[in-house]
Amino acid sequence: MGRAWVGTAVLIAAGVVWGVPCALPAARASPEPSLARPPVSKVERAPCPASAPSCGLKVAQAPAGDTPANIVSDQIRRQGFACNAPRQAERDRKASRPNLTVWVLRCGNATYRVTLIPDMAARVERLK
Repeated sequence: MGRAWVGTAVLIAAGVVWGVPCALPAARASPEPSLARPPVSKVERAPCPASAPSCGLKVAQAPAGDTPANIVSDQIRRQGFACNAPRQAERDRKASRPNLTVWVLRCGNATYRVTLIPDMAARVERLK
């Protein structure tokens, strides 16, 4: 910890002597930079009391396209299955186990039972 303070002191001294403002460490990061563009997703201010240290931080919501139906349909499309217009994905809780999640995916052209296994290809079974 002592070395960190010595390093910081050297940076500050160099900045003062040579007039380099970037040598000064930032005291605190700004929660909203003035030149940054807002993210694509919906962003709202987090409600918090005035005494909370995290006031002013922003909370972002996931983009609208990240629904279970879209996520599972993207996975089976990558494996070569057709899924036109994913409509609904229901989790089959009876068939699911730890690290093995089963979904029934309804697309415009077919219905699939999709078994998602971490770090492996999904098992896909066409129902209709």
